[in-house]
Amino acid sequence: MIVRGLGFTNTLIAVVIFSCLPIQDLAAKEIAIYRWVDSNNVVHFSQNLPKTDNYTQLSTVSSFKALSKEARQEKAEQAELEQKQISDTAQNQDTFEKNCKAAQLNVKMLSSFDNVLITEETSDGVKTERVLNDKEKEDKLALSRKHIDLYCDK
Repeated sequence: MIVRGLGFTNTLIAVVIFSCLPIQDLAAKEIAIYRWVDSNNVVHFSQNLPKTDNYTQLSTVSSFKALSKEARQEKAEQAELEQKQISDTAQNQDTFEKNCKAAQLNVKMLSSFDNVLITEETSDGVKTERVLNDKEKEDKLALSRKHIDLYCDK
């Protein structure tokens, strides 16, 4: 009878212990751990991806899952693309500012002088100079004003 009581008590203790465990411990998932050796021959372990490409990926059990190597690579490519877009936007802004200044100078020059001298290059590479006629001057002035509308901030 005492033996039977101890068996029931042990079973009861086991039920109480398992019922008190947090749910996430029962639903644990595998995560990545990275191992690498630095230039001083020191071995490192981390859950964060090392900056070096020479690492070993290990796994363990935890309550969350680390990104896969493919997902990290995709995330890095996305960040690189976003950085390139920022760089391109800055470069385009610089080009717009230069074009705006050039168009403003052209309008000022075409409006200030009666005779505007231009240099043209012929198909055989010979450079010639001539004065713009009134029609050409008005066309270039209209084009420069369109460039101001296009390139200059309002």
